[in-house]
Amino acid sequence: MGTNIEESNSESKDFIAITEEFDDMNENMFDSVDKKPLGDALLADPDNCGMCGGPLVIPRMLHCLHVFCQECLDKKLVNSAGDAGAVDASLVCPTCSHVTMVGTKKLAVLPLDVTKTNISDVSNSSNLHCTSCTAKEVAKSRCSTCHNLLCNNCDTAHHYMRCFESHKVVALDDMRKDGTKITVHKPLECDMHPGENIIYNCTVCSITVCAECSKTDHKGHQCEGILDSETRVRQEMESLLVKNQEKIELLRKASASVNNNMEELSQQRTNARDLIKESYQSYKAVLEKCRDAALEDLNKLYHDRELKIMKETHELEKTIDNMVDACKYTSQLLENATVPEMMYLRKIVISRMLALNAKSPKMEGYYSIEFKSDFSEFEQVTKDQFGRFVTESDISSTASSPVSIRPELPPLNINGVTTTPTIITNGCSIPSVTNSPISLASMQSSFDGDLSNNLQNFSITQSPPLPNVNSTALQGFSSIAEYNLAQLATLAETTNSAATSPSPGPFNLVDLLNNDTAYKNLASLAKLGLTASDAIPNGNNILVRSTSAASLNLTNNLINGFSGVSTSTSPLLSTPDDIIPDPLTNILPSTGTNSNPSVPRTNKVSPMQIRCKFGQLGPSKGQFNSPHGFCLGLEEDIIVADTNNHRIQIFEKTGTFKFQFGIPGKEEGQLWYPRKVAIMRSTGKYVVCDRGNERSRMQIFTKNGHFLKKIAIRYIDIVAGLAVTSHSEIVAVDSVSPTVFIIGESGDLVRWFDCSDYMREPSDIAIHGKEFYVCDFKGHNVVVFSEDGHYLRRIGCENLTNFPNGIDISDAGDVLIGDSHGNRFHVAVFNRDGSLISEFECPYVKVSRCCGLKITSEGYVVTLAKNNHHVLVLNTLYIL
Repeated sequence: MGTNIEESNSESKDFIAITEEFDDMNENMFDSVDKKPLGDALLADPDNCGMCGGPLVIPRMLHCLHVFCQECLDKKLVNSAGDAGAVDASLVCPTCSHVTMVGTKKLAVLPLDVTKTNISDVSNSSNLHCTSCTAKEVAKSRCSTCHNLLCNNCDTAHHYMRCFESHKVVALDDMRKDGTKITVHKPLECDMHPGENIIYNCTVCSITVCAECSKTDHKGHQCEGILDSETRVRQEMESLLVKNQEKIELLRKASASVNNNMEELSQQRTNARDLIKESYQSYKAVLEKCRDAALEDLNKLYHDRELKIMKETHELEKTIDNMVDACKYTSQLLENATVPEMMYLRKIVISRMLALNAKSPKMEGYYSIEFKSDFSEFEQVTKDQFGRFVTESDISSTASSPVSIRPELPPLNINGVTTTPTIITNGCSIPSVTNSPISLASMQSSFDGDLSNNLQNFSITQSPPLPNVNSTALQGFSSIAEYNLAQLATLAETTNSAATSPSPGPFNLVDLLNNDTAYKNLASLAKLGLTASDAIPNGNNILVRSTSAASLNLTNNLINGFSGVSTSTSPLLSTPDDIIPDPLTNILPSTGTNSNPSVPRTNKVSPMQIRCKFGQLGPSKGQFNSPHGFCLGLEEDIIVADTNNHRIQIFEKTGTFKFQFGIPGKEEGQLWYPRKVAIMRSTGKYVVCDRGNERSRMQIFTKNGHFLKKIAIRYIDIVAGLAVTSHSEIVAVDSVSPTVFIIGESGDLVRWFDCSDYMREPSDIAIHGKEFYVCDFKGHNVVVFSEDGHYLRRIGCENLTNFPNGIDISDAGDVLIGDSHGNRFHVAVFNRDGSLISEFECPYVKVSRCCGLKITSEGYVVTLAKNNHHVLVLNTLYIL
């Protein structure tokens, strides 16, 4: 164990050293004055040397296109390691570290930056002559392409001759007005023949030469005039320039992606660290349970044996006492009795003595209690089962796996367990149920993204290889969900026909469907009146087609056997308006009149799958920083109060960013830590609650994000819930002193009522008709008030709606209460009277302190994970 600690410390030290080195590199890359990259600072003034910092003197250009003074480069060459005159002598650019080979010719091999040595500033000269012809007339303009001053004739030629059609001519007067520097380029002289101007381009050697060079060293080579080569060379360089600029954009995008990856990696590390700690606490709790169970077993074993030993001791003592008494009496008889007396009592005494002598208490023998534990095996199992890390290599390997699930065919959900596609066996559809444990370390990364990827990743990483479904069996069905339910009906028909002579099978239909969500869906569909021709295509929702009269009989039987199915048209599984006894307890559910009703939990928790998840920590568009509230817009857009980024962001319900508004500040029209946002349905205006200069402030913006007015709400400490009635009255609930305030659109306080006698800490509010539903975070329930503030009833209880922080009500009146207790988002669905309908939970992502809950028209549940900085849109099992 000590060796492992030393290795861990060594690795930590190495990691710290690498981190410090990386930080030093980052610090060295930035200038100490303006914190700009060092390379940008050097390139900021092209007329200065990047080594000495002064003006360039005899500028030489390295192969990386960075220019330095010849003297500076000469010093660097002398000071560099090795012989400066060696064949492999080289210079390392101090800006980009590119290596330029100079060899024995030293700096002579480096070209001069002629754009600096051959240029002259003539801006202050009053009498400028044409440099394009030999007439020496006064110049009137300058060509920015050939860098010549032009007289009147040359200016006319540049405007009308085809060879100059791409040249750009600017009048000298215009340049002087604009303050543009007027420069003249001297003719470029040959290095080999002083005084000779370069006028040719050798196409064989790809260098510029003078007239003498073309007759000597380049004799026989194809030499063309520089002006003749200009167009071709310019097009070639412009093409390369465009390609490199495009490459720069790609690299910048890649750099931004790398930075995002770094942020994502940091977030993943945080999530993994939290999961590791959570795993440790979970395993620690398991160990504590094992310890308590072992101690309880030890006490039980001890007490059992203690009782046996005490019983044996009692029997032994009793036998000894009896034998002592018998011996004592016999001794007295032998000493004191006469012969007739002895003979008279002889028979009974001998009989007793023989009986006592022959009888011996039954002894169990040796008792032993020993606790054995294999520490090495436990340590190995703990290491193997504690968790593992899933990296990009694992993801890439699973991506290439042939196992896959069609995204449009979701698996059947039975008793909260996701089943794989059905196996066709003897004409029956048998779901293959997977109960494999889910790895905590891979849970977060495996279920990020859209629904299809979630299903595929979950099946690949958590389940054994899936059986294939016969393709011909799926003909006539639009999804595996529809096929599964139809096959269940067929299976029920087969089961009913064989009821008199049952045969062993892979499962019991009643056990499979009893109290199951799919069971209720099938029954509800039948009760809604579907016929054999009915088909309900609805994306990822359950689809059912009645294939035979037997299947309809099955659904009717299911309805008769389950008394919690509703005819409500709500997307949720509802019960009828009349109260029905609980099918298991046969007790009427609470009507909410009690102070804390006990809600029977007769339904298993069904899993919710992630339909859409977007957002991460950051200040950019589509990123969040501790968002505290959201609402749904007129078109069911998701409007998020991005609290620590001081703005409101609007998204489509698919997660696509639309626009944002708000700038940080405490003045009117600005936003300062906005906490809650709501929308007025009649006008589309936004109501935003933030801090402002006071503790709480309310502002109204147009649907485009333009400021309209401010409403002073100094009487509210912290707005915990915000809603708007159908009459455009704004309803806000204060969490510090539980009070509900109703405010008019004009800003006047219409009425208010105190609810502190009925709740401890409000966390959200929803309005349905004339009833206000307020979540009590610390009271673990929802308190319902009338619009006048009269207490009506409670919904929910502890262990069912623990720390509720979101509520919404469907059009049919089903009450959805959400909580994130235990780091998993959980939704409990109730009737308006408080009877439980069903429960849902999302096990695929760990969330921390969700804020709010909304239900869309399709039946999707939306929530906001504040500490995870993202929005979750979840699929539930709805019937539309």
